[in-house]
Amino acid sequence: MTSTTTFTNERRAEIEFSATPGGYTKLWLVNMLLTLATLGIYGAWAKVRNNQYLYGHTRIEGHRLQYLATPKQILMGRILALSVLLILVGVSMTHPMAAVGVYIALIVAAPWLIVQGLRFTYRNTAYRNVRFNFKGDYTGAFVNFILLPVLSAFTLFLALPWVIKRIHQFMFGNCEFGGERFNLNTSSGVYYKAAFLVFILNTLLMIVIFAGAGSSVALLASGSDQNQAERASQIISGMIVPLIIAMYAVPYLVQAAFAAVIRNHVVNHLQADELARFHSEITVLGYMGVVTLNAIIILFTLGLAFPAAKVLKMRYLASKTTVFVTPRLDHMANTVDGKESAFGEEAAGLFDSDLSIV
Repeated sequence: MTSTTTFTNERRAEIEFSATPGGYTKLWLVNMLLTLATLGIYGAWAKVRNNQYLYGHTRIEGHRLQYLATPKQILMGRILALSVLLILVGVSMTHPMAAVGVYIALIVAAPWLIVQGLRFTYRNTAYRNVRFNFKGDYTGAFVNFILLPVLSAFTLFLALPWVIKRIHQFMFGNCEFGGERFNLNTSSGVYYKAAFLVFILNTLLMIVIFAGAGSSVALLASGSDQNQAERASQIISGMIVPLIIAMYAVPYLVQAAFAAVIRNHVVNHLQADELARFHSEITVLGYMGVVTLNAIIILFTLGLAFPAAKVLKMRYLASKTTVFVTPRLDHMANTVDGKESAFGEEAAGLFDSDLSIV
């Protein structure tokens, strides 16, 4: 499905991603070692260096993306976020009755943290020296990230695809570039189709895995030349190994299938009027292949190949994404500054919040 609107005098702008798995892995490992050696203090500099590397190797019409946050902003945000977290944990541990109040406080604060985190990320991302901006507010974050997910539980989560659509519209439809607002007109039907695809794929994968495990167990059980203990051990292995594979692989695969469909839909319907529109053409099988490869190399390197896997995924996504821009882009001026606290973004990181599509 493609974008519904084309612009007059638009031109095609390919996305070039020149980072290499080896180059980013070296940088990532050095940053990780320095972070460990400084008991985490260097982590702020590591985050900036990692992001600057990935952004700097992303070009559109020859112009690099820029990551403009400073280590000082990141460090102060982390110190503040960690301090607040320690206070909340300390209060809940020393005063068990106050734990309920702590959880309520976190729920109330979560939308503000989400907005601040998104605003910090957008405002510290620039293209052609023009910063992005985020105009979402607390009310929108509360409704889309707190209220609607809770209410979806009363529908046995049948409303969850629609809720995810609302979250994406909040995250990307409130983006600005040079004062120009992006809009995202997505369809609930596509989200439900993606959810149905996930259900079917998950069912088929589980059938295949359990069928394979059952066949292995039956074959081992039919053997007569092993003693009872050996046969029992092999039967258990024949059941456990496929289950472990299923627990590790199936979530990756079904999430990849959902992300592929939704990513295309979101990107193809995101545009700023008479400024820019986007086109994504990743395939379900192609993206599942990338995710599977990454999962395997991360597993067998005990996580050390994480940076290489990230580069491989970003390279695939960039190769399947095109931007169409108009001459107006050549005359955009910066409308925001970077004087934002990183508290919201770092607090979201402490609570393991991931707000990306894929």
